[in-house]
Amino acid sequence: MSSRRPLMLMAVLLLLIGAYLWVPAWQALDSQPKGRRAEPPLPGENSISNLSASRNDAGEWQVEFDYYYTGVSAWIRVHVDGVQTGYTASEGVARLYELTRGSNHAVLELSHPGAKTTTRQIIVEMRTPGGGESPLARAQIDQLIEWPTFGEWVEMQEFARQSPQENLDRAIALIDSEQAQAYEEAKHILERLIQRDASFDVAYIELARVAMKTNWGPEGLHHAEGLLSSALQIKPDSANAKILLGYVYTHQKRYKAAEKLFAEAAATDPPNLWLWANWGEVLVRQGKFDAAIAKYREAVERPATLKTYERARFDAYGQLLMLLERKNDLDGMEALYKRAVETFGYSSCHGLKYARFLLQQRGNAEASIEITRKALDVNCSQQDARELFGLAHYVAWSKREGASRLEALNQARIYLPPGANAIYLLARSETTVKAASQLVAAGENIDNKDNSGLNALAHAVQDQDAATARRLLRLGASPATPVGYGDVPVALMAVMGGNLELVKLMRQFGADYGKLTFQGATAFDYAKQTGDPELLKALEPTPRTL
Repeated sequence: MSSRRPLMLMAVLLLLIGAYLWVPAWQALDSQPKGRRAEPPLPGENSISNLSASRNDAGEWQVEFDYYYTGVSAWIRVHVDGVQTGYTASEGVARLYELTRGSNHAVLELSHPGAKTTTRQIIVEMRTPGGGESPLARAQIDQLIEWPTFGEWVEMQEFARQSPQENLDRAIALIDSEQAQAYEEAKHILERLIQRDASFDVAYIELARVAMKTNWGPEGLHHAEGLLSSALQIKPDSANAKILLGYVYTHQKRYKAAEKLFAEAAATDPPNLWLWANWGEVLVRQGKFDAAIAKYREAVERPATLKTYERARFDAYGQLLMLLERKNDLDGMEALYKRAVETFGYSSCHGLKYARFLLQQRGNAEASIEITRKALDVNCSQQDARELFGLAHYVAWSKREGASRLEALNQARIYLPPGANAIYLLARSETTVKAASQLVAAGENIDNKDNSGLNALAHAVQDQDAATARRLLRLGASPATPVGYGDVPVALMAVMGGNLELVKLMRQFGADYGKLTFQGATAFDYAKQTGDPELLKALEPTPRTL
């Protein structure tokens, strides 16, 4: 749901309340309150003078004027007159203000005119309840006002009611939500903060985040760099500005400059966990994997600080797990998965990844089922959770006996129906491919196609997954099976994709590229289009031995 919706609901409610209260508020002024003795009027005439209009620091319109009030029962009414849109003075949106006897100076905020977007006059009147059309006093000025939408005006009101820190916190929460509409609202809040106080350095830092999230690439990075430079000009020792600028430098491939900034920030021991996560990233990009592991462990093991920094801890877990997988440190991965689940809960994405690890790396279907069940309804990816639950039950089926075996198969069919996708997913791991083998032995056709006309082998070729393709070929998948809407031979897909490893694999399992064609073109024709001489060579027929 958009973060603007509550504001719009509040806006509508304000309009309804205003419409409901307008007449009663006017009529209630008809007489003096009971029990109060009326004071005699002051000498002189009621008057309104020196009327002017301006915008305050928050961008809101206000009127300023002097008035003299003799004490006759009366109120001041201020309203805008929408001449351009055909509104008469009496139809304009007005506000009533109680008067003080004698000479006074008033500064009053203008109400939003509702549906109107442009107004040209401001009128201030002193009226008596039930006193007819003629006001006691009146002043009018011409003032062109281009109004924001009513929703934007309500946002401005909310901004004005909150402190700079409260507005900053709201902007940070909007950015952390990672929703496109929220970024725009956060940007408006931050820009207003800077309009009010150009030295508010933290607002520049958060605007830099918005710049990258809404325009990822060289332009967005350059924009963010400028904003962070402004923040550092205002506050040269800002650790958060240095940490984010180091991240920008990392993605601009300015690695040494990034590491220098990270080292400077670390010297102040900041609570910002992104320091260690970003430092780990710049080291990974330079191939310094052991050093990166140490930095990511800092992010994982440091005590909790602000909520927004916990996202850095979550990210560090993911990066650290990938580095441990690269080292084939399965014990280290399992220990880290357990810690991640303890920190973020089974319903987090790390819970689902742990369940997948247990299934594909440890072959522990029962533990995987238990963890996935906890994450099934509240996980970050419902589709992934359902697929994994189905996969785990297929593997459990392949290992169980008796009634529980059939029960596991029934569960598997609910969450991951048998077919090309199920076979492909089971074949992606050596620990789960055994379940695929049993499905094929039980009568499941390994070359069954999905609604896109692709079989399991075609999915593996499409994903450039040679290891899975090899497992499927071992199970009996045919390289010559026509797939897709055009019935292209699956082995020919490897040529079209220019994947030399897959082409060699297909030949190893019997693909005869001399006989495979698609739309009148041969495998050699497609290979020539890639311009890869090694691919052409791989298609040459093997010389027959005498």
